[in-house]
Amino acid sequence: MDSNQNKTEEFLSLLMSNQRRINSYVLSLVPNMNDADDIMQETITVLWRKFDKFQVGTNFASWGMKVAYYCVLDFRKKKAKDKLVFSDDLLNQIHDTSLTKQNDAAQRMEHIRLCIRKLQPNDQGLLKARYELGRSVQNLAAHLNRSTQYVYKHLARIHHALHRCVKRASREVELS
Repeated sequence: MDSNQNKTEEFLSLLMSNQRRINSYVLSLVPNMNDADDIMQETITVLWRKFDKFQVGTNFASWGMKVAYYCVLDFRKKKAKDKLVFSDDLLNQIHDTSLTKQNDAAQRMEHIRLCIRKLQPNDQGLLKARYELGRSVQNLAAHLNRSTQYVYKHLARIHHALHRCVKRASREVELS
């Protein structure tokens, strides 16, 4: 396999695993979905053009959001004559808040993953069947030969245990 193909595959892999996060960030800065789509396309183009400058092993999502931020600024300059344009101060506040929220969400997802791993294998299997595989409670009840009420209550206990575990993990991070 040649180096250009390796580069393309590496870029596409990084982009696919981070595109939703970058797009959410763009949407937090731009109120119009069509404008956000245009900015996202421009962001992807710039990311590809500058991919040689990306240091593999660093945070692609953060790099992508930084590029997106500059694409938003360029977009704002082009749209400056429109009536609804955020002030630079407001845009910076939204930028800062969005990055904080993105990081908080990523940390929370990591806590959830760790807490799920602490569950009993049967409970992990029930969560997977319900949420990853999308099986209905009725289907799960039939499969487990239990009532739907039992499955609902068992899922509620699992949710409660996960909630306590995530809160505990979040407090530990705050204290450290």
